[in-house]
Amino acid sequence: MTSKPAHVISCVVAALLAGCAGGASESASAALAVAGAHAPPLHVDKPRASHLPAPNAAGATAQYYGGPVTANAKVYVVWWGDPSKINPAITAAKGGIADYFAGVTNSSFMDWLNEYSTGINATAGSHSGMAGTGQYIGRGNYAGTLTLMKVPSGDVTDAQIQAAIDQGFVDGVLPPPDDNSLYAVYFPTGVTITLDGSKSCSGYGAYHDAIIETQRHNTYYLVMPDCGSSFKSVTSVSTHELVEAMTDNIPTPASSPDYPQAWNDTMGNEMGDLCEGSNGTVTTDFGMFTVQDIWDERTKGCTAFSSDANDFNVALSPNVATLSLNAAKTFTVKTASVAGTAQMLTLSVTAPMGITATVSPTTLTAGATAAVTVTATNPAATSGLQVVVRADATAGSTMQTHTAALLVSTDSSPADLGAPADLAQGDDLAQAPGTGDGTPGADMGTGTGGNGETPPLPMKGCGCVIGASDRGALDGTWPEATLLLIAFAVLGLRRRQPRA
Repeated sequence: MTSKPAHVISCVVAALLAGCAGGASESASAALAVAGAHAPPLHVDKPRASHLPAPNAAGATAQYYGGPVTANAKVYVVWWGDPSKINPAITAAKGGIADYFAGVTNSSFMDWLNEYSTGINATAGSHSGMAGTGQYIGRGNYAGTLTLMKVPSGDVTDAQIQAAIDQGFVDGVLPPPDDNSLYAVYFPTGVTITLDGSKSCSGYGAYHDAIIETQRHNTYYLVMPDCGSSFKSVTSVSTHELVEAMTDNIPTPASSPDYPQAWNDTMGNEMGDLCEGSNGTVTTDFGMFTVQDIWDERTKGCTAFSSDANDFNVALSPNVATLSLNAAKTFTVKTASVAGTAQMLTLSVTAPMGITATVSPTTLTAGATAAVTVTATNPAATSGLQVVVRADATAGSTMQTHTAALLVSTDSSPADLGAPADLAQGDDLAQAPGTGDGTPGADMGTGTGGNGETPPLPMKGCGCVIGASDRGALDGTWPEATLLLIAFAVLGLRRRQPRA
């Protein structure tokens, strides 16, 4: 059962003044750039006359209202209908929106957002003074690209989008939501989305929202219309909505935020709203991408990177893996000192049900590496699981925490025990095992062959895989020889049968 959603309420002044459709908006951006101002991206959230964020808002203060955040974003890119009708720059296999999410969610852009973690008491609203949700924002994952084909044709409303997402869960097209799941839905050109009377690309450019569920976890989703903008604008808009869905995943239904909202200023501006029109770039493993700057409460300004005076980060390499049942795999935990003096870190790891994980060592200095060993113990095939490594450091009286997620899929196949032994080529049972390079062991036994002679030693380096030997004698031919022996035996038996 789905109840009435909580809607985001931010407004993009640029969208209201110039609209979001291609040429006119790009010209307005160019004019602003020439004038020395930041060119506002062509987007953003749901407009409200009472809620007009000021770019680089001076004097703003981010308040925590006690609600949940998305700690390690697990982003599913969702195509609305036929992907061939969506902007090819967005759907591109290389350099498209999938690479954007894969890169940005595992980059330094995520690291500094830990200032919006919730291991604190609420600072405002009806829950002021109460304990927060205890979540620590850090690096996440791109979880894959999916397609919703059961969608209405033509223009749609937000209610229809929610219905299509719910149907996707029922049909198994979309994986079920959890604390970190974000569904970023991209639309074909020409599809107009109506949200509370406002239309996409004229009244607003994009938004994020929450479906408040009663039978499953709440669903957090991003609605990304195609307003004819450049790909740089698309990634800037995507950044705005991604970060707001992370730092305030149940958005404010009006301009007076309260629980279950998370991070807003007192006017209901989210952390992207306060920096509307200010862009930067982030270099990732998948390329460099334009991102919208985000409000930094430390410096009271807009930025794509920030840090404490002494700071560090943590990352996993790789950060995506598939596990076989009971087959342990080890991954590198990388740490780095990014500001000030390298600190002593304490590492820990958490894993979902059906996965076990350990990290070693558990203490190190920033800049060193550790190893996390992960094993799938659940025989049911599962995808979209996250193993999260946490690193803590104490700087004076302040505890710093950074996290990074490993996205795990499991299958039901058992661990690979290696190829079966070639019984025709196996070592004589009287011989001790050889060394790793194929050299027989020093404790060689003296077993004898059938003719009383000591059998020859196995060839150095010879494996025990059928057909994998050194092409000598009967190597790789024993099956044929066995069949010939069986044939001769059968013929012999037939000859011994009495004639009628």
